[in-house]
Amino acid sequence: MVLGMTFTVLLALLLSNTFIMATAKAEGRPGGNVEDPEVRAVVIAKPAVVRIATTIFATVTVRMKSGETVKFPQGSSTSENAVGSNYAGSALGSGTFISSQGDILTADHVINPPKDDSLALYFYQVAAPDIALYLNEHGEKGTTAEDVENQLKSGQLRGAIDITKTESVVFLSTDYTGPLDASSFRELPDFVQKPVDKVYKESSIEDKDMAIIHAAFTDTPHIQLGDSSSVQQQDNLTIIGFPGNGDVSDTPTNMLTSSVNKITVSSIKTTNNGTRLIQVGGNVEHGDSGGPALDSKGTVVGIVSFGLDSGGRGNTSFLQTSNYAREWVEQLGLDTKPGPLQKLWNDAMNAYASNEAGHWHKALDLFNQIEKKYPDFKAIKSYQDYTEKQAATEKVPTTNQNQPVPALFSSPITLAITIAVIAFVALLCIVLAYLVIRSGNRRKVQPAPFAGGAPYSTGFVNAPPQGQYNQFQGYAPVPQPGQQQAPSQFDNSMYAFGAPPSPAPSSIADEVTVRRAPVPQQSQPNSPMAQPVPQQQPASSSAGLSVWPCGHSNRPEARFCGVCGEPAPHTPPPPHHVEQ
Repeated sequence: MVLGMTFTVLLALLLSNTFIMATAKAEGRPGGNVEDPEVRAVVIAKPAVVRIATTIFATVTVRMKSGETVKFPQGSSTSENAVGSNYAGSALGSGTFISSQGDILTADHVINPPKDDSLALYFYQVAAPDIALYLNEHGEKGTTAEDVENQLKSGQLRGAIDITKTESVVFLSTDYTGPLDASSFRELPDFVQKPVDKVYKESSIEDKDMAIIHAAFTDTPHIQLGDSSSVQQQDNLTIIGFPGNGDVSDTPTNMLTSSVNKITVSSIKTTNNGTRLIQVGGNVEHGDSGGPALDSKGTVVGIVSFGLDSGGRGNTSFLQTSNYAREWVEQLGLDTKPGPLQKLWNDAMNAYASNEAGHWHKALDLFNQIEKKYPDFKAIKSYQDYTEKQAATEKVPTTNQNQPVPALFSSPITLAITIAVIAFVALLCIVLAYLVIRSGNRRKVQPAPFAGGAPYSTGFVNAPPQGQYNQFQGYAPVPQPGQQQAPSQFDNSMYAFGAPPSPAPSSIADEVTVRRAPVPQQSQPNSPMAQPVPQQQPASSSAGLSVWPCGHSNRPEARFCGVCGEPAPHTPPPPHHVEQ
């Protein structure tokens, strides 16, 4: 009954925990199913992914039909993209902190946009209103911006793009900052954005399309670089980035909120110059470039590079492999060990996702530490608030002298039940032990086999009356071939017990089975292959027998009658002690 009560209490505890977990999920637990290690790894990685905006400054030079060459923008420019004597255009991509000191891995074309036709067409479009205004002022009345674009595309007007400079800025995501109050990027606080101040290493899009850059962030979250050689076909990877199609509004909060997508490895390819690529299928878009592809452990195994649009339903995309980046990190001597914030963040999320007793209080303490030390990491607020609610109803195990107490003893009821169960088991063990000892005194102990392969001998000392089995046990020597056993004073006093029945004796002496006194064996090897050697029996003989008063014939040195057990009519010699 006590055990039944224990199981009932345990079942109730399990059901209550299940109910709490179900309620937590129903309320919308921040981070989702973080008990899944892969989901948790992505949640931990997200604050380390950044958006990178590269601004290109350029001028447009046009050769007019008259042969005149004119550079735009001019002082009279009305274009909103005109910045001083240049037009400005931005390219957006993604990147990943790979150290706690502002070192960022991205695709090279994110910070160094290729000078291709798409770039030229963009600046032609930006400059077209200014060019149309100039033509209208110089005799070509009625020329529109659309006319200028068409003439530049067709070659009627010859244009050229001159890039004067590029500037890249790194923006923290809302997975770090939390929702932002700023209504435009001009209003963003300085801690959210930092310019790229160093390009440590880069390889063009025609080669490895990677770059390691630096911005003046300190003690940031970051992601470890994994081994891309372990990636195989059909592996599932996760990319984190900022796809342009996800920019449904131009508010900073929207623009700096990352997207997570699952992709599948289709193949491992190699370019003509020997660069290894990971071919993937899935939702990879413009703006994801430079973002990380994570394996199931949450480490970076790929960097989003480029895609091929087949014009059909699906696109083929390619990742640069992380092992090239690992080589660069080693060459540059970058310290990629987890920093203080990353350690706290890891510990907090692991406690948050745990099911151990007291994990909500532990997680809350860690989130509070982050809030105190890193006040800009406001994205923890939703986790912190949820954890605080759970901790308010969590029963914390009591401790004794700072020693952890098992969860089973967390309440007086379970403690009392546990003590009762232990007492019952102890009493049961005592009763069983008593019964075993009592029954052992009543029954004969069976001989155990001799480890060396020799037989184990059992006999009676001085042959007590039949039915009283006070045993003497000892190792019996194994006679060697041709060796006679020495006579013993106990030759007539030990009877075989449990031996197979023998034929009716032809004489009284034939009824006596001889056993030797135990002597430690030296000559027989302790081997499992050793076979027992039958003990030699002395030849039966009726010579020297005398008739005792009981009417039976016995040998002169016998102390008891071999038939009825009557003592010898004369005084027996002093007994010899047998060593056991």
